[in-house]
Amino acid sequence: MASIDNTVPRIPAATWRRIETFVRDAVTVAAPQTSYSAEVLLWAAGQYVAWCVDTQLWPLEAEVIWSRQAIDLYVTDVRQDLAEGTRRNYRARLMRISEVLLPEEHGDAMTALGRKTTAAPYDSAEMGRYRQWAGSQLTPLKRYRAMLMLILCAGAGLRAVEIRDLDRADIEQLDEGFVVRVRGDRAREVPILAVWDEWMRAALEQAPETGRVWGKPNRSRENALLSSFTQYTVGSAPRGDRLRATWLVTHLSDRTPIKELFRAAGFVKFEHLGRLLQHVPDLSPDLSVPALRGEASR
Repeated sequence: MASIDNTVPRIPAATWRRIETFVRDAVTVAAPQTSYSAEVLLWAAGQYVAWCVDTQLWPLEAEVIWSRQAIDLYVTDVRQDLAEGTRRNYRARLMRISEVLLPEEHGDAMTALGRKTTAAPYDSAEMGRYRQWAGSQLTPLKRYRAMLMLILCAGAGLRAVEIRDLDRADIEQLDEGFVVRVRGDRAREVPILAVWDEWMRAALEQAPETGRVWGKPNRSRENALLSSFTQYTVGSAPRGDRLRATWLVTHLSDRTPIKELFRAAGFVKFEHLGRLLQHVPDLSPDLSVPALRGEASR
């Protein structure tokens, strides 16, 4: 395998020195069991593993780096700069390595490429099951975090990274209800939907008095806070992006002013509005006509 010994991917030299043995070992094992050359696999693997350690700060552990979830995140969310065909090729190569090294990881379908997708919201029956899911977890900490996930995603539309960084002092109870203060690049205040007030009070009774409400995240997958939590829970778990979509559709159905929804969601632009509107109930004719004439009550 002389060709692989002379191949060096286009990544910083310091990073390559750190990951070279890990990448070469993976490719050496996987290449003979795939239709790809070792060189092709090494180019893709080198760039991907560099992202894992430099951007995600993940440890060089096979079960972390070669997980399907990590590869899916990289290809679907990170490499948007690449054409769809190129992204498919990247994923195919990385997935073949994963299939060889972690065969138990594979079975379910991956996120579809080739078209833009928007997470669908959950309906009321599904949300009822997820409330039961949260209460059925086997430890107090998992029940508490499952509650937080539902409250902050479905009740306030927060993203995983925003939950990760949320401090106990950022949640305040006002006369009107609970408000969450989100810090960072998308700083804002978000009122929690009233339906989650009782759960928020119960969760705060278990929350630390100071510091992050979530507690210490999984260091190896800190940027995948919710998925790294739910993979170790019992029962069918919700997805954070679909819970956030549920929050958005709840507000769209309640005719929340769009400018206020933009602000609360931390949007600069709302690219997927049209796809979410299909989940919003239509107005009856006796309401839609006055609304379009500017005669609806405000």
